[in-house]
Amino acid sequence: MRQLKYANLRMLSVSLLPSRLVLDTNIVLDCLVFRDSATRDLTAAIEARRVQALVHQHALGELERVLAYPQCRLAVTEQRQVLDRYYAAATLAPMPEGFSREDLLLPPGFPRCRDRDDEPFLALAYHARADGLVTKDKALLKLRGKARRFGVAILAPADLTSLQWGL
Repeated sequence: MRQLKYANLRMLSVSLLPSRLVLDTNIVLDCLVFRDSATRDLTAAIEARRVQALVHQHALGELERVLAYPQCRLAVTEQRQVLDRYYAAATLAPMPEGFSREDLLLPPGFPRCRDRDDEPFLALAYHARADGLVTKDKALLKLRGKARRFGVAILAPADLTSLQWGL
């Protein structure tokens, strides 16, 4: 009986911790710029600190660059507001010594993405031991099975509603 009580307590304490997620740039845009209904719950969970959005300098740099694209239709001041909002909500994850865009320090056999711009997000999820990498990118989603072998869960936004992560 004690083991069962302990197991339930452990499950409860784990469920109270914020989920640690890596969001690719398009998901961040959906949350903060386009206000996509598919990411509304995710945005609320991040702002309520039920989800911890993990970032590194490469991810932040890409977001800053993409916010200036004409498709975003944001003035420079609006771009700054989006960046400030994301910086305030995100957690900078420490990367291993020697980590760079050219050397992601991934183990042999780790899956590689056709789009090199996506690889730093995979590396972030791996090194930060994130609960998942959230993306709509078809090339990344195709790597689900291979990435799972290395402890990286690649999730589509729709996958989040079926998980008990406070969303």
